[in-house]
Amino acid sequence: MVDTVAILAHPRRQRRHTLAGWVLAVVVGAAIAGCRPNPSPPPTAVEPTPAAPAAPAEPAPKPAATHPPAATPAAPDTTPSTAAAALPDTLIHEWQPLSNVLLAFGTMTVTPDQVQWSSGQSSPYTLVGTEGGYLLRLESSPSFYDTQNQYIKLIPKADTSGAATSIEIAFYPGETQLKSDEYIMYGSYVAE
Repeated sequence: MVDTVAILAHPRRQRRHTLAGWVLAVVVGAAIAGCRPNPSPPPTAVEPTPAAPAAPAEPAPKPAATHPPAATPAAPDTTPSTAAAALPDTLIHEWQPLSNVLLAFGTMTVTPDQVQWSSGQSSPYTLVGTEGGYLLRLESSPSFYDTQNQYIKLIPKADTSGAATSIEIAFYPGETQLKSDEYIMYGSYVAE
């Protein structure tokens, strides 16, 4: 009979170990879950209730006109006038290339109506803007390094007395590059 009791007692011990294992697993799982930060759900936005559309107001009746209406002032003209469309005298000058990229073109001479390089390129110009420098539209679109340039921007650098001693110049092949300020060549000239 001892053998029967030993056999009956063995499964009970095995059940205790299994039950203890499950209890231990649940306690460890609960401890791990308790250690995790519990993220709070994001706050929900409260949608405002749409306001009822206001009824359109009736227009007030216009008084009878006894006098002709006053002339409305015209919008200011943003194009440079003939007098204002000239470069300042400090830029009307002969300029020597200071940057290596400009050496091939040689001296640049700016007159009141034309830009000329000693390499043979020249073009009449129109002053089209003065923001950040003097923007010139070159009428004949001279070609530099096999690229035609429709615009150049002259950016004068003045000394302490205010005289332009050097200028930086940016070359733009067309209006698209000008609008995005993507010059294809940039260099400096110095007054001789």
